[in-house]
Amino acid sequence: MFHEKLLFKLNVLYQKLEEDILPSISSSKDFELDYNIMRYKNIFHELFPNLSIDEIRKLLLLLKLVSDRSKENLHRVEIVSSGISNMNLPVRETIGVIRQLLFEASHYIFMTGYAISSYFHQLADLLRYKGTQGVTIEIFIENNHKENLKHLLDHLNIENLKVYKYNNPSRHSALHAKTIVVDYQTAFITSANLSYNGMINNIEIGAFIEGKQVENIVKIFEELKNQGFFESIN
Repeated sequence: MFHEKLLFKLNVLYQKLEEDILPSISSSKDFELDYNIMRYKNIFHELFPNLSIDEIRKLLLLLKLVSDRSKENLHRVEIVSSGISNMNLPVRETIGVIRQLLFEASHYIFMTGYAISSYFHQLADLLRYKGTQGVTIEIFIENNHKENLKHLLDHLNIENLKVYKYNNPSRHSALHAKTIVVDYQTAFITSANLSYNGMINNIEIGAFIEGKQVENIVKIFEELKNQGFFESIN
């Protein structure tokens, strides 16, 4: 019973600090215990009778660090779909999410796909525009539809573009992942190919994701490239 009461008091204290105090604390420099913080002095001393003012300050810095780290690992997930334009659902469509992601990129765009079609050229115009702004673009693609790949490279004739094709000798393996990562922070993982049917016509489901785990998508393909599963074609 004692532990339950203690945990309850600690939880109440932490919630109040996180709402009222921690956002105003800079963990990179010293800060003064102003009136707002001193309001909780009695609660601190009830739970920790021997804490000095300096120790309260250090404890608050520690709580600030823990709070910031937990927020870094938060993820936001949003369901996305193709082929539902005539349905009254709170779900965004694939093509709109892709365009938003590419348009908002500030320094890096990463894409993987199984199949592309001539419809992808509409997105290629946006990619070329982002390339002229200095955004680095990497595209990993399955080794098929060679004619479409050639058209893509001709259309995206920009210096900071790298295109890689899958190079696995096993005929039973293929690059089937369809992903877009922007600035290592946001990602779109989908069942849709980079084609009209995939982005507009078919029933496809995907997820828009924000969070620290997003960068692991890029790391997977970097490791595959290092092991020789992809080769540059431009």
